[in-house]
Amino acid sequence: NNSVMLNNCVGYPKVRYDIIKDARKISELDERWPQLKYDNQFGIDEQYLWKKEFLKHGSCGIKLYPQPAYFDLAMNLKDKFDLLSTLRNHGITPGSTYQLDDIEKAIKTVSIEVPSLKCIEKYPGDV
Repeated sequence: NNSVMLNNCVGYPKVRYDIIKDARKISELDERWPQLKYDNQFGIDEQYLWKKEFLKHGSCGIKLYPQPAYFDLAMNLKDKFDLLSTLRNHGITPGSTYQLDDIEKAIKTVSIEVPSLKCIEKYPGDV
């Protein structure tokens, strides 16, 4: 949607998150959308990241994309627009510093639009 940020939509049916129990789906999500903030098993058991993202963004398309379809769509988009490979193809690799403009140009080659990127300062002690 080019006209509206799809975050925390109101006016839609009340959206709730159902813990994903299907082992295959969990494995696919964990591979493509790992919950890096948490220990692997804890992240899979609690699903905080997936829940947060579904409630924030999935709430906007709940009529077209109920929870299982939302995660299938997210994984398909991740596969279609493999940003890490795109960045590597443009000489941008983890562990180095780059100009925001260079990162935006690389992403724009696969997304057409300029991405909305934000820099977050990493504080000492953050992992």
